[in-house]
Amino acid sequence: MSTKASIIFDMDGTLIDSSAAMTNSVNYVRHSLGLEPIGQKYLEYHINQPDQHLPKIFYNTEAYDPDHRALFKEHYMQNSPSMIALYPDVMAMLQLLSQKAHLAIATNASDFFARHMLEKMGILDYFSAIVGANNVAEPKPSPLMVHHLMQLLESEPSKTILVGDSIKDEGAAKNAGIAFIFAGWGYGTSETAERRAGNIHELLALLNTFI
Repeated sequence: MSTKASIIFDMDGTLIDSSAAMTNSVNYVRHSLGLEPIGQKYLEYHINQPDQHLPKIFYNTEAYDPDHRALFKEHYMQNSPSMIALYPDVMAMLQLLSQKAHLAIATNASDFFARHMLEKMGILDYFSAIVGANNVAEPKPSPLMVHHLMQLLESEPSKTILVGDSIKDEGAAKNAGIAFIFAGWGYGTSETAERRAGNIHELLALLNTFI
């Protein structure tokens, strides 16, 4: 087992502000289907709530159509780099934490999108492991991503913590038996998280007590 602590980050809404880009690409697909556009807050709410039937909500289909996925992917890859940004002080935080702990990503996006976005933001190399929804049988709030990352990082539950902005992240941490910090600047809400950070500086202070 590793003697270092392992910090698992959610990506969208925690490290990267990407909801405008996601909304833009979802609406591009919706336009191709003759559907009215949705608002950014509408997307933020539904992607962060558990048990949401997203294909129906976004595209009025019972399952994601491969053509819709391809259209979204093409549009997002082309347009998102100019619309996404790191939250303030994320880069400096990762530089500090990477010297003390193993850093990883657990995202309900695909690992392909995650690597692309992290590379565009210049922070890919800080992460020892990246797991997306396509790498496990069930996305967050299932604990499978966390379990997979703990295996990759050789980390024990007591030495692992998850940082995220939604109740899906909170649920994944709880179901995996690890600590959780709620990122209050993101897209989601939590009524039950015991550890909360209102900004990156508060997050770093909490993490420093853990590592």
